[in-house]
Amino acid sequence: MFIFKIIIIIFGLIEIITNGYYLFGSNKIMKAKLQHRELPEGITVFQLRLKVILMFLSSCLFFITGIATLFDKWEYLLFLSLIIFNLYALCEALYYRYWRVFGFFMVTIFMTLIYILLK
Repeated sequence: MFIFKIIIIIFGLIEIITNGYYLFGSNKIMKAKLQHRELPEGITVFQLRLKVILMFLSSCLFFITGIATLFDKWEYLLFLSLIIFNLYALCEALYYRYWRVFGFFMVTIFMTLIYILLK
């Protein structure tokens, strides 16, 4: 479980850095399309910006809960953050109805199943 927590922390940190770069860098939002290739081709700038904001917030959640569960016995926070991430991915998959976005949703489910199996 310790290794899984470290992976979640590293994932959160990498996503904070990359999505922060896209979000707060000048005219960098279109470069986010290269990272988020699961989105359909016809996505608008507003939709892309919203995706980057939500991924930035999700990565902050993973980073904070991952750190919190390393030092305290707040295991439920990590599970809760995985469930919130699953719900976010499900909403995105239902909104876009695009096969790659459903693949992203399946990856989030897989992450949660790994957590449950390691628990």
